[in-house]
Amino acid sequence: MAFSKSQAVLVALSVLASTQGAFARMKWLERDNRPVLLNPRRFGQEHPAVIDKLGAACPGQVCGVLSGQAITPLLAAQPECSQQDMADAIIDAAQQFDDTTKANMIALAVEYRQVEKNTPPDFTTNPPTNRNSVFCQKAPKNSQLNGLVQAQDPANDPNIFFDPATQKSVTKGSQANTFPFGTSGSDDSDATSTASQVLVATSTSAAASASASSDCDTVVTVTVTATAAATDAASTSASASQPSASAAASGNIGDFGSCTVPQITFAAGLDGRKETAFEPTDLTSYNHGSAQGIDIITQFICDTLTNSCGADATAKATCQTAKAAADTGAAKTGEQADLFNAAFGITTNFADVVAIDDQGNAIPGTGSVDNQNAITNGTGGIGDFGSCTVPQITFAVGLDNRKETAFEPTDLTSYNHGSAQNIDIITQFICDTLTNSCGADATAKATCQRARTAADTGAAKTGVQADLFNAVFGITTNFASVAAVDDQGNVIAGSTGSATAAAAASTNNAAAATSTTAAAAATTTAAASGSSSGIGDFGSCSVPQITFAVGLDNRKETAFEPTDLKSYNHGSAQNIDIITQFICDTLTNSCGADATAKATCQTARAAADTGAAKTGVQADLFNAVFGITTNFASVAVVDDTGKTIAAGSSGAVATTTAAAAATTTAAAATTTSAAAAATSTAAAATGQNLQTFTGALGGVTAPAVTATSDGQFQVDGNSAFKDLSNALTRSCDVQHNKCANAANASGNQGDLTVAACGDQQTQCDAAH
Repeated sequence: MAFSKSQAVLVALSVLASTQGAFARMKWLERDNRPVLLNPRRFGQEHPAVIDKLGAACPGQVCGVLSGQAITPLLAAQPECSQQDMADAIIDAAQQFDDTTKANMIALAVEYRQVEKNTPPDFTTNPPTNRNSVFCQKAPKNSQLNGLVQAQDPANDPNIFFDPATQKSVTKGSQANTFPFGTSGSDDSDATSTASQVLVATSTSAAASASASSDCDTVVTVTVTATAAATDAASTSASASQPSASAAASGNIGDFGSCTVPQITFAAGLDGRKETAFEPTDLTSYNHGSAQGIDIITQFICDTLTNSCGADATAKATCQTAKAAADTGAAKTGEQADLFNAAFGITTNFADVVAIDDQGNAIPGTGSVDNQNAITNGTGGIGDFGSCTVPQITFAVGLDNRKETAFEPTDLTSYNHGSAQNIDIITQFICDTLTNSCGADATAKATCQRARTAADTGAAKTGVQADLFNAVFGITTNFASVAAVDDQGNVIAGSTGSATAAAAASTNNAAAATSTTAAAAATTTAAASGSSSGIGDFGSCSVPQITFAVGLDNRKETAFEPTDLKSYNHGSAQNIDIITQFICDTLTNSCGADATAKATCQTARAAADTGAAKTGVQADLFNAVFGITTNFASVAVVDDTGKTIAAGSSGAVATTTAAAAATTTAAAATTTSAAAAATSTAAAATGQNLQTFTGALGGVTAPAVTATSDGQFQVDGNSAFKDLSNALTRSCDVQHNKCANAANASGNQGDLTVAACGDQQTQCDAAH
């Protein structure tokens, strides 16, 4: 029987449609090594659920951007470590958010690290061979990812891998990346298994019918369930990044019990120091202040493994190996931290950080050449920034209505980006904008990269990072003196610097903050004594603060502007009275501030008028009344032709009295109502549990909340809060996390599932 051409096509399609694996499993639809972002039109095609969950995991644009970026690393042609690098990036971004959001994002990073990566079938064989993806051959940046690998389709040929570097098939054992990193080709590293049995892959593999030159899509679907063992694996399994770390090289660094894998940070600004110092990275597991001698920190960490963590003998031995390794590096340099961390399979690059002495001076011969140049502001000018102003970063509480301190570009017209707790998000955006929008020259772009590097040498989430960034552009600020505040409005102990950032000091010899003038001192005292409840309640708005800088609204001249433009949306002005009047009016017209807050604002207005007109000291005087220390007095005054008409003062930062400083924390959180105060008194007398929610899915109850004698509300086993509502919310959050851990540990089955834990959290929050 003869077939027409059209009949032959129909027969071929029928065969394909009846073949069980014709459309098979899919991770992400792609063509020509790029993701297909249109909605899939064929059945059985879906992308990993973690992509969608990541996109909704945090407020603002951060997670949306991460979700979009997370697609490409899963494509077949991407480098072997691209997926792990993306998971590290998710964890890095998580650090800027509150504890609950951060924990969720880290869990999603762990899940993402373990999803299956696209691998095209090998069409040179008949039938085509389904291939595994090769393994990343480096340790992850973040310890939560230690020991984790991507899933493999169990229907793949266990001995054949697709290597994106060569675009060819390779056999198991023919090269290192056919085994998980650090396993040295042991039998336990079979391509169909995963670290610590943390993955359960379901569904079956794809068999594709197409020629090697076909334009057809690579189609694979995977379902991955991350269990609680994933977290354990991240804490107990790591590999060496340097051959000298013998314990790690063996692939077994031990079990650290209730503590995380040890790691040490090296940076300037720790505990308000001018000099560089060492500190445990995880201060929850290893709670010790900074020290210039690394032996103090390493000894404490190793002792803690015995005294508190319940670590096993292998972990303790690894710590001693790490301690000895650190002592082989140059004293008081980042190299020592790198050597210690490497013994645990953690790769860091603190050797590039320039060591700073206790006078804020860079120590010659330490750190990388680029970083040395960054601290000394490089050579030959900072460049031409095109249509944009010279970059500058602000560090303050109240940005975008945050309770916590955060970073933000000072000129939001040139660099329009919301605030972030992680300065890297802001510096990256600014440097990208120089290329994408400003038309900056090569020198300006290079200066920005030096500034980014300099900022990273400071203590994370402190004002010293902003000072270091600004100093590279020749701008002296004193954000190091601003106390870092957490997302509950509490000042973080040891976060207030006693002087300008180390690099800023070495660049321009910026003076430390000094006492303010008599007028400023008087107004500060007035602010502190103006009300028994401090500076007042600012309602829906943040604590007022004013910025003084060049380039605001593309001005050539220096001008004043509200720091938080969301609460106080007003353009810049050369006359500070225009800004102060608007802020005080807004407290009445929009914010719903109380009488004390309005009175404080009027006191601040009067204080600003005692300073020299059109100079930064006026902003400092205004801010000081609210307990906020700034150093805009050091900013040179520039006229509308761009010429400097008055140099900035080397002193005169308006420092607050002890009473005014004490109100900084109160400024970050609203005061409790009389009813709440009454509840506090009654609870303190009876010691009763104020958490009324009684749901206990999986036997996990919400921790008790009790009032303390100092008027706060203590969450059992957790933090104390000034506001009862916040304490009850934290109690519900803790219950949810423990419930989710129990659900994962039990296989996420039956009534005890992560989704059910989420529903219970909603009920718990609604109960108060």
